[in-house]
Amino acid sequence: MRTPVSIHQKGSSFPVRRMDFDFSNINRHFVNNDPASSHVWTAFQAYFPEGEQFFVDSVRDAKKWVKDEALLREISAFIGQEAMHGKEHLQANAELKHQGINVNVWDARTRWARRKLNKLLSVKARLAGTAAVEHYTAVIAEHIMKSEEFHNMIIDPTIKNLIYWHAMEESEHRAVAFDTHLAIGGSYSQRAIAMTIVSIGIGPVVLAAMLSCMKQDGELYNLKSWMKFTDLYFGRKGVFRKMIPDLLKFYKPGFHPMQTNMDAPMRLWKERLSLV
Repeated sequence: MRTPVSIHQKGSSFPVRRMDFDFSNINRHFVNNDPASSHVWTAFQAYFPEGEQFFVDSVRDAKKWVKDEALLREISAFIGQEAMHGKEHLQANAELKHQGINVNVWDARTRWARRKLNKLLSVKARLAGTAAVEHYTAVIAEHIMKSEEFHNMIIDPTIKNLIYWHAMEESEHRAVAFDTHLAIGGSYSQRAIAMTIVSIGIGPVVLAAMLSCMKQDGELYNLKSWMKFTDLYFGRKGVFRKMIPDLLKFYKPGFHPMQTNMDAPMRLWKERLSLV
């Protein structure tokens, strides 16, 4: 990873960092050298560029109703971080395409969905959805940042840096969409409904892209790989399975994303990634 240039948003609690990862010759089987265990993340990444843009659209469209100057500065920094996430994941996707894993169709479908949702839904509804997805990303970030075992499973150094940089910044801005939704009069019921819709949809959406990646990789019928994937993520000590209690906290009345203290893991990963 080349040295990032940090651009601090004046008055915000976190900076916008310009990153420049070199994705040439990355190992597409970057988790344990296993196709399925890796392509679940490739599937997530397929949706990131346009998904991040949806989040940016949502908070940007809400800014005109936000009166709190501190929150406005947080929103500006949030937009900067999400834009950088989209840029870097788009470049990673381009390298994977060079290796025969083309996720452009999922990027295009997400772009279509983003534009439709921006037209059909109110700003409050879109912000509720953004807050729900941001809770997912914050919980995923929390668990992988606290897991040395998962850290050791990622064998490609560039992808490892990408994942943990993204995770650390998701932790930094985890409350922005939530706070913006509150600031413009969004309700608990809107967030709860959005979380339910996201929770129902996220599995099939990711699985569809993952199946496509596995097929393109010639690994669709690799039962051994599928078994490794199932055990790693959904087994008794599965990475995703252990996240469920923290995901459900979103439904608790009075919940706020900052109730989870992430100071220690964030300090650790800032040091490991040489970030400020």
